[in-house]
Amino acid sequence: MVRIARLLTLLLLGTTALHAQDSTYARRIIRDLTAPEMYGRGMQNRGDSIAAHYVRSELMANGVRPLGDDYYQYFRFQQTRTRPPIVRAGYRSQNVCGYIPGEVDTMIVFTAHYEHLGMSGDTIFPGAHDNASGTAAVLDLARMANQHRGHYTYVFLLFGGEESGLVGSHHFALNPLIELSKVKLLVNIDLFCGGDEGLMVVNANSRETQPYVDLLERINDLHGFAAKIARRDNAPNSDHYWFAGECPAIFIYTLGGPYGGYHSPADTCSGCGLGNYHSFMTLLRAFLEQL
Repeated sequence: MVRIARLLTLLLLGTTALHAQDSTYARRIIRDLTAPEMYGRGMQNRGDSIAAHYVRSELMANGVRPLGDDYYQYFRFQQTRTRPPIVRAGYRSQNVCGYIPGEVDTMIVFTAHYEHLGMSGDTIFPGAHDNASGTAAVLDLARMANQHRGHYTYVFLLFGGEESGLVGSHHFALNPLIELSKVKLLVNIDLFCGGDEGLMVVNANSRETQPYVDLLERINDLHGFAAKIARRDNAPNSDHYWFAGECPAIFIYTLGGPYGGYHSPADTCSGCGLGNYHSFMTLLRAFLEQL
């Protein structure tokens, strides 16, 4: 109990000093991933591959070791789509995968989808809230894990094909590059701008995940990092879904604004609200320290 109290005190004392650093890093990632040169991170002009290369470079810079073929796990789309995200059957995309070893091979896994809707004609869907923000948070967690090596092995999975029906994460679940039986908890982050009304946890009520959500809620009740922690049963609404039968898996997203939009050309970096970002990341760090 003394260790936990000391940890939380240090986290709270460091909030002001770390705020600019954390939010600045996240905003840079969001800005870069929503740039016109990414083509909305869809399959037109291989925007997904451009974004994957960027994510891979950030993992490397953050000291994350590769899983798969030089960080990549390739997959192909089985169906053609004629509305965003537009893609032809047979198109090859990729997941971006890495890890930071811990003292044990039991794993904490963080996931997010880096791709988005791409383009419709000349209109670009930037996808800041969905899901450059979640990608930024996972990359930031990798940066923190590299600075403070922990007891558990940390795995970072950035998926393609989410907007087309959770294609990349489904491929990974069927062809895992890790032993899913050794995963203590998988945390998927999707839609992470805003959050004035708190955080929602999906798949919060199963026997496997409820103790973790209870812990998250206790920490938040003590320190008020988020306005509230809300709970939902499991749903196939993001990449965590395929893993819930193999390991404890939750999906966290923000409640309330501000953010630019959803599946809209207005979902831009300038519209993404990061006023709650540091508080949410501090909550996650305190949570991880108590697992």
